[in-house]
Amino acid sequence: MGIKREVRMEKEKLFDKLVINEIKTQSDFLADKIKEMIVSRELDDGFVFPNENEFCKKLNVSRSTLREAYKILDTQGFIRRTKHGTYIKCREDIAKQGNFMASLELADNRELIEFVCALEPEAVFLAAKNIDEEGITRLEALMNECEEVADNWRELLVKNYEFHAYIRSLANNNLITSALTAYYDIFNQQIIENIYSRSTDTSAFRKESLQQHRELFHAIKNHEAEKAKNIAYDHLSYDIYELQFKTSKN
Repeated sequence: MGIKREVRMEKEKLFDKLVINEIKTQSDFLADKIKEMIVSRELDDGFVFPNENEFCKKLNVSRSTLREAYKILDTQGFIRRTKHGTYIKCREDIAKQGNFMASLELADNRELIEFVCALEPEAVFLAAKNIDEEGITRLEALMNECEEVADNWRELLVKNYEFHAYIRSLANNNLITSALTAYYDIFNQQIIENIYSRSTDTSAFRKESLQQHRELFHAIKNHEAEKAKNIAYDHLSYDIYELQFKTSKN
């Protein structure tokens, strides 16, 4: 027991070294603000930043702070630094260079919707082929949890996330799981949460959505891969129609 306790204490000391106590640095803050302006298109593709000396005076920061912010943005894939200056990359160039995370943050709703409609049903198809009894039991429990919180849209948002995340994990394909997990937080915020929060009465939408969950569950449970794929596509289309309908009314 004494040896195990010493090992545990040594691990805790090691983990203590990883704790980040300090607040964001000026360069982190500056990089975040510039990225926000890029993502929101306040700064256009190809925008060339001012001369470093002039820019530092304008921002009231040191050259080292500005350069560190540039380094962060360069690593994230948003800007390019050359001998002739620093400029924002075009969205098409970011995509061609394979920087998925930067492309994801820059994506508009149309691109997000097209991406999810292309990939999510395929993950469902694989899940239906791979699911075992343990997976069926867990998926059914998650479906029931969604239904139990149907009257609380914030809780349903969380449970809905868990339901679909588990289906993606059942695909047993790390590339698909990684890509869809990366996009889902943004999709959840911009599409799903938008639907729930915009309307004072989404009970009909929730009821239909949860019914689609049941249909999806049974198709996956019965290993009806093609049927599950089609249901997943219809489920997404229903979400997207609801978003567009709400947007057109507001």
